[in-house]
Amino acid sequence: MGIEDRIRNWKSRSKVPDYVVGEGVPLRGRDTASRMEGAAASSPADEEALAGRVLARILQRLSGIPDANPAERRRIYAAEQADLERGNARLPSEVRDFRLRTVRTIVRLLEEDIRSGFDVYAAGYEPAGLEQARRQQLNALAQRRRRRAVEQAREARREATRRDQPLAVDLPRAEAADLAVLRMRLDGLHAGQHGGQLRSGRSPFVVLAALIVLQLHLIQGESRIALIWALFGPAVLLSLISMMYFLTGTHYILGMDVPTFSLLGATTWIMFRQIIFRTSTGYVSARGLLNLQDVSPLAVALSQSAVYLMIYVVVYAVLLSAGHALDLITLPVAWAGFIFYVVMMGAAGATVGVLFGAIATRWRFYLRLAPVIERFVEVCSSVFFVSEQLPEQYRKYLLWSPFAHGMQLLRSAYFASYTSQDASRAYFLVSLVFMAVLAAAAERLVRRDVQPM
Repeated sequence: MGIEDRIRNWKSRSKVPDYVVGEGVPLRGRDTASRMEGAAASSPADEEALAGRVLARILQRLSGIPDANPAERRRIYAAEQADLERGNARLPSEVRDFRLRTVRTIVRLLEEDIRSGFDVYAAGYEPAGLEQARRQQLNALAQRRRRRAVEQAREARREATRRDQPLAVDLPRAEAADLAVLRMRLDGLHAGQHGGQLRSGRSPFVVLAALIVLQLHLIQGESRIALIWALFGPAVLLSLISMMYFLTGTHYILGMDVPTFSLLGATTWIMFRQIIFRTSTGYVSARGLLNLQDVSPLAVALSQSAVYLMIYVVVYAVLLSAGHALDLITLPVAWAGFIFYVVMMGAAGATVGVLFGAIATRWRFYLRLAPVIERFVEVCSSVFFVSEQLPEQYRKYLLWSPFAHGMQLLRSAYFASYTSQDASRAYFLVSLVFMAVLAAAAERLVRRDVQPM
């Protein structure tokens, strides 16, 4: 039975109005095991007194033949052992073994005393060393019972997993009372929520919004330096790209000023790269959140994409406003077109991230190769230059990359002085749809391999 089938069965059970969290059902074989365990657990006092009873019976049989020779005594010992074995047929193996060892120990010690001339018929007689041997055997019996209980519990869990049924566990009285209080409080919490929504499942948008809020809280609590670097990272890459052009004495590229040209390439690609890596790692490491109802690896990955898209929209707003205030950056001529292509590049990063995460689910080493693949794609995606800057015979190779089309369309929407002659809106959007379908298919194939933690 696969993970999806188990989750589907659990969801179907949770839709029942009177479903109780943690409620179990009896498992096949538990009744027999309980009877055997009850037989073993109901006789600790009998096991304590077993040595005395066996010794008394053997002495009573021997007293009928005061001058018995060794052969006759062996027949008496064998008869006592046979009687005990007939009464042990329904007992667990560890109890049968304990009783057999007790008889043999008593026979050995008693025979030693008889052969040494000791009066074994005296009142209150007990062989020397019998008490110590009895304690050792009782301790060994207790250890074997504990091991047997652990094995039974392990087998019960395996059977519950195979049959996809909750495991019924017998709790001590104090723990059962605590569990009853916990169930009452959980029922109170569930009663205060929207019952119809719990039974039918939450909307995917509600789940996605909740995951986005969770990711923002995690970033605020753990990755404040990462938020600061989200502003400084594009600025560093912008400086490197601009420096390359300024050293060659170039201040305009096909009518686009170098600082703004570099800002668009640097910020958009860093956003694209961050979305890829955060989405792919979020998909692979989503096992802890899968225990929450309606949460899937795809929802976790998309929440990561949405969070970093929002972060870099804010980064764009800060860099553009600050650069324009310093008279270093020009503002876009078509805000709607500019925002549209930024969002489309973010969506492209999300599809690539989901595809990378699906591949990494089957091949974990793949995420170590992802940065190398991303750097190679960066060179071919119009981050540092546009296709019109290249010789005619090399442009067709660059334009195989749909991301090069997206970057050039973004710059065309931003600058009034530049309209890309090579970029195709249809090619970019069709490629984006194709990548989304491919990522969805890959995610569907590996979904059953992402198991809750």
